[in-house]
Amino acid sequence: MKGRWPALFLAISMMMITAACGSADKGTASEEVATAVQVITIKKEPLNAEYNFSGTLKPEQEASISFQVAGQIEQTLVEAGDPIKAGDVLAVIDDENAQLQLKQAQNGVAQAAGQLSAAKAGVEAAQAQAKAAKAQLDTAEANLTAVEKGASAQKLAQTQNAVAMAQSAYDKFLADEERYANLYSAGLISLDDYEKFQLQLKDAETSLENAKQALSELTEGATAEQRKSAQAGVEQAKAGKSAAEAAVEQAKGGQMQVQAAYDQAMIQLEQAQLALSKTKLTAPIDGVILSKRAVVGQMAPAGAEAFVIGTIDTLMVPIAVPSEQANQWKPGQVVALEQNGSKRQGTVIRVSPATNQGTGTLTVEVSLPNPKQDWIPGQVVRVGLSSAGQEGIFVPAGAVVSNGQEPYVFKHVNGKAVKTVVELGARISEDNRLSIASGLHEGDVVVSIGADRLFDGDTITVVEDNAK
Repeated sequence: MKGRWPALFLAISMMMITAACGSADKGTASEEVATAVQVITIKKEPLNAEYNFSGTLKPEQEASISFQVAGQIEQTLVEAGDPIKAGDVLAVIDDENAQLQLKQAQNGVAQAAGQLSAAKAGVEAAQAQAKAAKAQLDTAEANLTAVEKGASAQKLAQTQNAVAMAQSAYDKFLADEERYANLYSAGLISLDDYEKFQLQLKDAETSLENAKQALSELTEGATAEQRKSAQAGVEQAKAGKSAAEAAVEQAKGGQMQVQAAYDQAMIQLEQAQLALSKTKLTAPIDGVILSKRAVVGQMAPAGAEAFVIGTIDTLMVPIAVPSEQANQWKPGQVVALEQNGSKRQGTVIRVSPATNQGTGTLTVEVSLPNPKQDWIPGQVVRVGLSSAGQEGIFVPAGAVVSNGQEPYVFKHVNGKAVKTVVELGARISEDNRLSIASGLHEGDVVVSIGADRLFDGDTITVVEDNAK
């Protein structure tokens, strides 16, 4: 309908002119001519956000990944834009030298382990010798005690009984001696039998003498020589025990030295394993490769940046807000964002407690979800406080007349144009309509096209109603 308005308006104007001429001819030229206009009916509309600020999108998390060991880059496994998981290998450095150091460390550990095992065996052997030496000392001391104390009553009785038995046996052989001699002289026994008897007699005599000697020693006590011998045995056993204990301590000292060497070898092995692991550069977090600097064949010094990783499922936008507007921004507040016609909502997560001394602004950080990852770090977005739940009044720009005076519109009231002063708001709608802060109310009918040709009180006719 809007495309047909100019022709329709021209036709209506011609009709009005013709009618006026006819009336003049009939003597009615004084009748008022109505001006054709279009009108709209005022309705409150949801307010759109005012994008008064701008900021650059940043990843929620960002990490610069650097090589921790120097070497030639053999392989890169990702490119900029690739999604990655924590632990993924991003690049590999030549590991030949690291492998060699690891093998040397492994050999060092094996050698140290063998030495430690031998040292432990030496300690165990020395401890066994010390145990045997202590047993010998205990025996020698017990012998010395027995010599010094003399025989017990039980031992004395046993020895006396042995003497009596030996005496009885000897007396029996002695009583038979004359009988055996007579038998031999008479030829009743052989020389061999007689000599055997004589031998048995001699043995009985010897056993009796030994028993008497043993009894004598028990009753008279140990001799000086026996005491000296027993004491010497004790001293010798003590010396043996001390030597064995010293050998144990020496073996333990050797074991400690070997243990320290083994521990050092294990540290070197762990260092070699760590150095080998660092030839593979891995991702510390989930995210996306934002930039890549690693090039295959390039010598990379330790600490050289190879990749930048960021998480872009959620993005951050820092914006600079004038300090006088600080009270309008609160953590948890909903924020509107726009980028190339695409609109989203974010949330204020942090408001700087201090202003920038150079600019007088404070930093507000806004978080926004980016599940499709279609907004990209580095893009500039417009930011404004959300107007969710707020309503306002908008009119076409052509409905407002200014002419250097207070802006006004014409309301349609009973076929008349009624001049109405209005206060313009700060907002402009997406279709370039002006917001009205005061002067109009919901339900008012306002001239939308043709207001620039009207005066207060003019008669108007509505040719098309664009009420919504």
